[in-house]
Amino acid sequence: MGGYTLREMTFDGFDAVELRTSAARLVLVTGCGPRIAFFGRPGGENLLYWQRDGVVSGEWRLHGGHRVWITRPYADEAVDAYMGDNEPCAREVSGGRVRAVSPPHPFFRIARGIEVEPLAENRFAVTNFIVNEGPLIYSGGVWSPTCIEPDGSVISVDLGQDGAAWDAVQLVIPRKFAGNTVRIDDPQVTFTERQMRVTPRGVLTKRCACAPKGRVSAQWRDKGLCFSKQAQYCPGGHYPLNGCNVAVFVGADNWMAEMETFGPEQPLPPGSTLSNREVWELTEL
Repeated sequence: MGGYTLREMTFDGFDAVELRTSAARLVLVTGCGPRIAFFGRPGGENLLYWQRDGVVSGEWRLHGGHRVWITRPYADEAVDAYMGDNEPCAREVSGGRVRAVSPPHPFFRIARGIEVEPLAENRFAVTNFIVNEGPLIYSGGVWSPTCIEPDGSVISVDLGQDGAAWDAVQLVIPRKFAGNTVRIDDPQVTFTERQMRVTPRGVLTKRCACAPKGRVSAQWRDKGLCFSKQAQYCPGGHYPLNGCNVAVFVGADNWMAEMETFGPEQPLPPGSTLSNREVWELTEL
């Protein structure tokens, strides 16, 4: 694709690479993570939540943005979900593609990576992946959470399927996780015939769904923008939380929200790679 620029830069003190088109700007941080730290209009504000010195858990920092986590079968709070994503990354630029890969975790021997490629002026392919650098079989799936600024947003998950009959909607509410308790009767969560919608109002919540379209989006009416991301759904795949491939999270007091997709969980032999490819799109309302 033509019509883009790519440059190495520093973002909030971290080494980074910026991809810019006439319609969108994306910054992939390689000095830590990997992370996508910025997504929005060129010259506009960041639609992602980003705080360099934000939430801390032991030696780990959230930072925000978009990152690569790992789901583990029957253990969505496993430490290896997030440990190992704060390290400086190896960086490779080839044509219009930018690839950042963390060093393997010293114990789990799993490396995390993000590859970004522009597809159009307002669309990017974001491939999230993990690599087993150890001598034994690992198991899990690629979890792709994206922190966004929640104020003024409405987050939607597309339900059902195109061109196919469907008569059930599968939803999961994680009642307790990471010391949090989620309300069942949450007024922030509403439904239309084709969507689950979450309007962040400062109450901690999480909703997960089996959504064959694999699409989750956020709209900001005051900004006149919609950010959507979509990941391919694999029928019959072993997805976490009893088959969920999409999730939405809202933090208490609206400190941030998340749009999440999951890849199917499977064995990962030594030397092999597992990925979850998303297509990001930024459009005007």
